[in-house]
Amino acid sequence: MVNLIENMVPRKTRKNSPNFSWTNADPRDLLYISDLDGTLLSSSGSISTEYIQRLNHLIERGLKFTIATARNYDSAHPILKELNLKIPAILFNGMYLTEFKSGQNVFLADFITRDVVKEMLQLVEPKGLHPFIYSYFSTGEKHRVSYCKTTNPGAEAYLTSLDGDKRLRKVDDFNFDPGEKVSGFLLIDKKRALKRTYQELKKKFPEEISLYFAEDVFNKGYYWLQVYSREANKAHMIKVLTRHLKLPIRNVVVFGDYINDLGMFNIAGRAIAVSNAVPEVKQAAHEIIGSNNSGSVIHYLESLGFA
Repeated sequence: MVNLIENMVPRKTRKNSPNFSWTNADPRDLLYISDLDGTLLSSSGSISTEYIQRLNHLIERGLKFTIATARNYDSAHPILKELNLKIPAILFNGMYLTEFKSGQNVFLADFITRDVVKEMLQLVEPKGLHPFIYSYFSTGEKHRVSYCKTTNPGAEAYLTSLDGDKRLRKVDDFNFDPGEKVSGFLLIDKKRALKRTYQELKKKFPEEISLYFAEDVFNKGYYWLQVYSREANKAHMIKVLTRHLKLPIRNVVVFGDYINDLGMFNIAGRAIAVSNAVPEVKQAAHEIIGSNNSGSVIHYLESLGFA
């Protein structure tokens, strides 16, 4: 087998661990983790049958591969149901570590407490901001996406994207059932409408929540303010996964394009950005490859010698 890792010349000044040589690394000893939207998937949010087959071939040949996505299981599985993932997937931005074929959760991060949810609602509702709230029922492992109303084209576009999604529920107000736990809180609006709220939440709950505030990649001009528990992020769940697999974190290679990928870029042994990534992600990368629309992650993996 030809070891092509030696040809990975970093495009940035970031350095790898001094105790680990990528020049001598065997790709079969490494774990490859890819983001979905904007990275493994095309800009239409899809992946071709041919690419799935090519990935399956690599996995059968010994590639250790999985995904880390902001999508929930109900959203990710229909797209990748033919992909033979043998390693648990990181879902909902690091909220869940899940056996992909069965949908059974291996590990769950902390949820947002009811008190914090209540205070967030008291903060945003007087401003005319209306969230989508994601929740989870441990009994039956069910998920919900609840909303009261949409008041701008960005939020309406997201609602349209959920058309037919069985998780979706329109409510008059946010009253949670016994056993229902809140896993995520999403606001969509113009930057000016959300920026102050982002700053207020960051100041009010520095230890309780993680915040992601960035432009919607599909609806330019609209921004997403996403809230998760402090523990729910891709980087934390990668650490959980590597302990589960008894694999050093330095043996992890990650692919990404967006702000919520920065945490895993900072901890992985190798961080690779697609060319359509946001500037912050490119700056944090060891290497930049082609775009998501050209299947660059798959081409890269095929160059490692598994095929």
